[in-house]
Amino acid sequence: VEKGGKPSELAPIDVLVTTADPTKEPPLTTANTVLSILAVDYPVDKIACYVFDNGAAMLTFEALAETSEFARKWVPFCKKFNIEPRALEWYFARKVDYLRDKLSSSFVCEGTSCNKGSFTTWD
Repeated sequence: VEKGGKPSELAPIDVLVTTADPTKEPPLTTANTVLSILAVDYPVDKIACYVFDNGAAMLTFEALAETSEFARKWVPFCKKFNIEPRALEWYFARKVDYLRDKLSSSFVCEGTSCNKGSFTTWD
């Protein structure tokens, strides 16, 4: 559903992410890929992300479980403050001041969890 209550005319899409061996394909890479898909600017009821792990690695499973929890905070945060790029790896790796002209007290408080004083908890 788009803004204004109209149904979205965008087609539903399924995105498949494959992985097999965490020693050759680091789970962080898979996690960043999934997080980027979840953060895409597309109606949430029109996109699905599936991970096929042929290696059934516990390390990959645990990394994706953490990614899922983090996405619950990161995706709304990106949408609220118009964060681009939404891929964490790209966002933090570049030497660009993404906050220029975007810095507000609500951004700082939400991004740093000023209630608890800890950036890592995002509560």
